[in-house]
Amino acid sequence: MSACSLSLDIPGVLTAANDWIEIKVHTAGRRLAGVTFTDKLNGCAYRFGDDIFSIHLDYGIKEDGVTDDAPRPRPRKISAASLMAETPAGEEIPGNPQGRRLADRRSGVKITVPFAWETEGLAVTWTAELREGSPYVRIMLDICPMQWACPIRMVRVLELSAPDIQQRGSVKGVPATAFCGRLFAGVESPLSFNGEEEGKLVAQISRKTDIASRTHLNVSAVLGVAAPGQLRRTFQLQYLNEERARPYGAFLNYNTWYDTLFDRYDEAFATEAVRLYGEELVRKRGAVLDSILFDDGWDNPETLWEFNEGFKHEFRNVNKLAASYGAGPGVWFSPWGGYGKPKQNRLNAAGDCFETNERGFALSGPRYYDYFKEMCLHMIRDNGINHFKLDGTSGEETQLPGSRFASDFEAVIHLLGELRDERPDLFINLTTGTWASPFWFGIADSVWRGGWDHEFIGEGTMRQKWMTFRDSRIFNNNVAVSPLFPINSLMNHGIIYTRKARGLDTVEGTDLEDEIWSAFGSGTQMQEIYMTPQLLEPSQWDTLARAAIWARENNETLVDVHWVGGSPMELQVYGWAAWSPAKGLLTIRNPSSERRTWSFDPGAVFELPPEAPRSYSATSPNGKRLPFSGFRAGEIVRMELEPFEVIVVEALPEPLP
Repeated sequence: MSACSLSLDIPGVLTAANDWIEIKVHTAGRRLAGVTFTDKLNGCAYRFGDDIFSIHLDYGIKEDGVTDDAPRPRPRKISAASLMAETPAGEEIPGNPQGRRLADRRSGVKITVPFAWETEGLAVTWTAELREGSPYVRIMLDICPMQWACPIRMVRVLELSAPDIQQRGSVKGVPATAFCGRLFAGVESPLSFNGEEEGKLVAQISRKTDIASRTHLNVSAVLGVAAPGQLRRTFQLQYLNEERARPYGAFLNYNTWYDTLFDRYDEAFATEAVRLYGEELVRKRGAVLDSILFDDGWDNPETLWEFNEGFKHEFRNVNKLAASYGAGPGVWFSPWGGYGKPKQNRLNAAGDCFETNERGFALSGPRYYDYFKEMCLHMIRDNGINHFKLDGTSGEETQLPGSRFASDFEAVIHLLGELRDERPDLFINLTTGTWASPFWFGIADSVWRGGWDHEFIGEGTMRQKWMTFRDSRIFNNNVAVSPLFPINSLMNHGIIYTRKARGLDTVEGTDLEDEIWSAFGSGTQMQEIYMTPQLLEPSQWDTLARAAIWARENNETLVDVHWVGGSPMELQVYGWAAWSPAKGLLTIRNPSSERRTWSFDPGAVFELPPEAPRSYSATSPNGKRLPFSGFRAGEIVRMELEPFEVIVVEALPEPLP
């Protein structure tokens, strides 16, 4: 991996480059005259549009019909072409070995172009940042109104001409691609629009709220390149996993929800859960347990986020016990206050002390934000919390009077940053209110798959129907609507076997074993266990530990996990595949009551790059008899699956003859 370079080739042209890409910034006098992006991998060059970037303002008309009395035109576009540029500066970025993001650990270079204030009083700075070995550049805009609040309604960070522009999905915040999937781009926000407009690739984000005076608005976008046939892997592994808030890695946790539902519980219940999971998984079977998540029921809903009377020592004793097993406590919080009667009780307890909106408490409210943040920090500092389940944010386009945030969404982004500053290795699971945008993972570690917590569809036992439902939500709500979304970061509700789980309080045949292997084979780092420990037999603990150990040992391969096969709702054979230079992994399930044949080309299923080995030996870590001892890319392989069968295949590359 060669280092990035920074050079002033000719007067007025500043260049940043690495092995993959090159970006040239052209200035003429005091103008930013142009930006050229060169894809070295595919031999293409792209020129940014004449505007380079644009900021769209609209002072509009007040609700009473009176226009804003400021002497400024109502709609207006500000672009690089209309601004006076200061002298561009190039700077080397040293790598930080302790950086939370993988990208921060790499050295790099950046080009910064500050602009003089314009008539609106906006201070704007444009930055391009390139890291060593990265197939992408990040373009950043820092916008700050210096004189008065500014009604910025849209910021376009990228605009360039390119062939074959496609929006990669049908939900908000999906990236766009061009040149047959060899170029990808997008504003790094789940609220962004990235796609085609008037024949150009654009990456932008809209707003409905003003930016307060001397408040910074930071908007960033990615522009990257991929080899033919390697778009998904490049976007997810070489870009997204490098920039995500916390690198991918197995996070095994037991969740109390289906053992308690809305019932309150106490320290005795909590310590017993920690002890049983610690002894059975960690001490007896050598698995790693990361966290015990205490869901709804730990607090007293007659107060606001205070422990109930059963936790006289809060989670302090629980934390000490968890630490003895190498784990830590996690906790459920709901920014909007929770659900049902407990939510109403919390709202009643708060009275008029805190701000609310249509969904409950408003995180963007100044008083509630400060209170909620202090409750979270107290959990980290005094109770050793290593994992937050933040369940429910709302009001994404509603600004409360006096708030420094444009919405609850902006508030939660800021909150997560402050919590990670306190504890960089914190695992954060955002649930209700999210959707299948890959750009969530700059702030969160996992998001909800969508749909009901659990339900039943298809054929077979209740457990088989639950698995079909679970995986149909993964496919319909994520894979089908956002093909570049990393399913390795979904909260799926994993494995459910508890006394209070409707329809899932018993086990028939090998159903539970199938559920365990399918959950870990899905490759999601959010490895949730909803299993009453007192119900588990030694053989079931054995299977759980074996699958958990297998998944953790295969982190470097499972990070590449992607969907293969068809639709669970249609009872088609489906599953997950992942590949790394070390091996390929394949988990396949037949959701039907009929025997099925599934045919595949290993090269296509593993999305093998041209330089990858073509021949593989095959074994099954979940003990299934395979109809083959190996396979070769380009040759069709057929698998016979019994009704509801789950088969896991581990494929090791064979040495070249």
